[in-house]
Amino acid sequence: MDSKVICYSTAGATLPYTENFDTPDVSTVLPAGWSVSDASATAAFTIQVNALSGITAHSGKYYLVSGPDSRGNARDAWAFSPALSLEAGKPYYIALYCFAPGYQGVADQFEITVGSEASAAAQTQRLLDRTGEQAEICTEWTKVEGVFTPETAGEYYFAIHHCTPAGTQGNAVGFDDFTVSSEPLVELPSVEAYYTGGLWSFTADTVYVGDSEPLNYGATGQNVDSYSWEFGTDATPASVQAASASVVYVTDGVKQGVVTATNENGTASDTLETGVVHLSPAVMDYVCNRRKSDELMTYQVSEYGFMLGLNSNYTTIAEKFTLPDNARGEVDEVVIYTYLYALDAANQEKSLILSIYDEGPDGLPGEAVASFSGRLGELFGSENSVGQFCTAFFPAVEVTGSFFVVLEFPEITPDADNMLGLVSTKSRTQDDCTAYANYQGRWYAMNSLYGGANLSSMISPRYRFVAVSAVQNVANDSALSLSMTGETLYIRGTVAGDLYRVFDLSGRMVATGATDEAETVVSLSGLSSGVYVVCVGGRPVGKMVR
Repeated sequence: MDSKVICYSTAGATLPYTENFDTPDVSTVLPAGWSVSDASATAAFTIQVNALSGITAHSGKYYLVSGPDSRGNARDAWAFSPALSLEAGKPYYIALYCFAPGYQGVADQFEITVGSEASAAAQTQRLLDRTGEQAEICTEWTKVEGVFTPETAGEYYFAIHHCTPAGTQGNAVGFDDFTVSSEPLVELPSVEAYYTGGLWSFTADTVYVGDSEPLNYGATGQNVDSYSWEFGTDATPASVQAASASVVYVTDGVKQGVVTATNENGTASDTLETGVVHLSPAVMDYVCNRRKSDELMTYQVSEYGFMLGLNSNYTTIAEKFTLPDNARGEVDEVVIYTYLYALDAANQEKSLILSIYDEGPDGLPGEAVASFSGRLGELFGSENSVGQFCTAFFPAVEVTGSFFVVLEFPEITPDADNMLGLVSTKSRTQDDCTAYANYQGRWYAMNSLYGGANLSSMISPRYRFVAVSAVQNVANDSALSLSMTGETLYIRGTVAGDLYRVFDLSGRMVATGATDEAETVVSLSGLSSGVYVVCVGGRPVGKMVR
């Protein structure tokens, strides 16, 4: 059988050469200069750049992966590097990380080769042998190395060859961080920063926090001995010596966190930046559990067994929105971003129930605050589509603290012609799950039902912050007092480090900052005459007239 080769470019590459497979070309889905050869018609999937559910890359998000043969035929899958210009008589060091978990104790087989062309026939020298008795099971990313000393100068192509023999019930094999260098590989650290949790704007890279509510940061990396974070002078704490951190910001604005990963060979860093806005009567936005800049995740048609949407295992799903316990607000719209949608005319007439639930004592959906019913076709339309925004409107529902948006499809399960899948996001929050399903009468977080489940769904309610619940008032509120002299506001009885904010009667914030010990002085120059509301630590202190 003729091999099928997909080439992106014949351009050469320079040394040292490293490929982490994280930026493939959009048309070939291969890195620049790489090609693959895989003619199997019975493999679970051919060799490609991808990321399998439940298998995190050694670094970054993607890696080279080759599937097992579903009928026990031999695997003969090749991936060829771009041409590298090498000198005669000089040793070159080749390294990469492999993931080869095998199946039922039997190891998959592969080899690393080099030759004068990007073809199987031209790969004449084996540099690394993991075939036959040399095959090993690698249940974690494992570094493998080889050395090549060319006899003649010229251009050479390196290859990764997945070659599990016939009769072996194999598994997927992954490869990441391929390196060719004239010096032995030194393992520098790698690091990726992420936010954990947070109530995010659907339309802007902004997170909403309550007063004294932290923004949570995390980091993951490879070859790391220690982590350190720097957040700047507006943050408490300003720095942390750990992989994760919880930081409180006193003021609104664009905030930055920089994480540095260190080992004995050097450092690596990553930066996160987002707008931070404290909850106030001025806040009304479509909120969700993803940053606007997060990468979206979609479905393939065959993946509806644990889909966030119509599902063969459950008929009710929910998305959780976490807020301070004392935050009072209203919800009056829900936007749902669908990826897969195909319903025949009969199923479009079947019922859909959208509900707002409060949070129960166990953190799961508690009691329904309000429910609205309709037909599937009313919300999602009559046309089959890929990628659309659907909006449900309803009278304002008051919520206090965290809440859930619940979708129930009581009369339909998916099949090849009837399906509905909601867009999700890549697992930027690692294991922070906001998506839930009601399975056999009980609520479960999606990642406790199925290890490969998506962790969030693109359900976005329009939330308006109303006020902090009066039940949460503290004992020393009565000690705070206001007075005005000219254009200067005096707030007496404050403690250092609280957040003060001044609003006009339309809810627009006109001043904010950190309080001082005993007395806080605020300049209100330039404001027009009128009545203003002053809040300290998230609680109204009183009104003053300018």
